[in-house]
Amino acid sequence: MKKIITFLILTSMLTVSLSAQLKVLTTKGDVKVRYGVSEEWKQLKAGDQINLADAIRTSSKSSAVIQIDNQKKIALNEKIIVEMADLRYLSQEELLLKLAMERILSVPPQDRDNDLIPARTTIIHGEKKSKVQLPIPNDIAMMQLNGAKLLYDNNFYGTCAIRIKEVLRLNQNLSDVVNYKLMTANSLEKSNLFEEALNEYASLPFDQLTSPQKQIVQQNIDRLKKKIAE
Repeated sequence: MKKIITFLILTSMLTVSLSAQLKVLTTKGDVKVRYGVSEEWKQLKAGDQINLADAIRTSSKSSAVIQIDNQKKIALNEKIIVEMADLRYLSQEELLLKLAMERILSVPPQDRDNDLIPARTTIIHGEKKSKVQLPIPNDIAMMQLNGAKLLYDNNFYGTCAIRIKEVLRLNQNLSDVVNYKLMTANSLEKSNLFEEALNEYASLPFDQLTSPQKQIVQQNIDRLKKKIAE
């Protein structure tokens, strides 16, 4: 446990401080915001200012557009939850630290005292979350995975991978898990973490894949092995 505490301290020291200006440009339908550590969701409207500690949720047939630092615009479609702190690019160092932390959190509590921290493997985003994490209701989990897809589509590959890993760790019986694991592997590869991407592909339940998925996974595994060997 001391190793884990030390690692958490080092992680917090190495994490880059977040700063960005976020503005809500448009909203349509039922769009809500959760400010900081609050558990309450409040209605969001165009012109509102938000920050990286907040999260946005859209209901069915709802959408919003936000702007980052008066430049990049992000369109949120329906049935989505996005943590604003995920709208950033992680360095390889940050991503590796977060991957290592996620690996630790995946270990059953009774086994953590003797757990060795792997050199290359995940922290979940959100320093203000409680230490004990409970399963997320499936509908909320799917909205978070929709948010991860938005991250992927906007090239936030590092935070996409971490977000998916967190949600799947807490909810192991969700539908369409394979496609999200494939998205995680793709995100890691696009982050130039080829060994991590290879491990992600190798961890897929091959017997549960469709024939096209098996072909894609095997091709990616073979390609990554060659790339790593070069």
